[in-house]
Amino acid sequence: MDRIIAVLLLVGMIAFISLSQPQDSPDMVVEKYLKAVRASDYERAYTFISKSDTTIIDWLELIRYIKQVAPPQLATLIDIAHCATRQEIVKTAVEGDTAVVEIHSVVPDMEETLKVTHKVEEIKSLLAQGALPMRERLGACELVVEEGVWKISMVRGVSAGQAAEIATDLAEQILGKDEAERLAQKIKEFGQRRAEGT
Repeated sequence: MDRIIAVLLLVGMIAFISLSQPQDSPDMVVEKYLKAVRASDYERAYTFISKSDTTIIDWLELIRYIKQVAPPQLATLIDIAHCATRQEIVKTAVEGDTAVVEIHSVVPDMEETLKVTHKVEEIKSLLAQGALPMRERLGACELVVEEGVWKISMVRGVSAGQAAEIATDLAEQILGKDEAERLAQKIKEFGQRRAEGT
């Protein structure tokens, strides 16, 4: 009987320890988040983000909005850029309930790409051939434990303003100044609506 009680206590302790620890490691959470963003699965991406931070949500919401209102050529380029991006976790540092995951990214260099061609089909062809101009970038995600689960509280170097600037620059290069100004105005109005909570 004592043996059965001891086994049950041991099982209970193991269950308690496993429940009190975050389920996925910080690097696994970041990998799942990055995979969701590359696939434009924003609803899934949101599940990995901390409630304490709105910067990442603002950035994702703006990208989603731009893809909805932008001319198809620009929306397709954004999808190509997401799909072509490759990321590798290079270092994870955990300290208590906080963590920093460093990421090495290889992303499409759209400035160089647009020097070669502005045609979406040709850009897709460059990607398929492995000839799309790319550039390297280092970044990091900061994470915190929320309700026993690791959540991303910050992505360094990412902001809605940055996304807006990139989108309007791309629009100007491939669609012209008038289209870029129209998109910039829509982005501005979207930002105002979000700020007002409407």
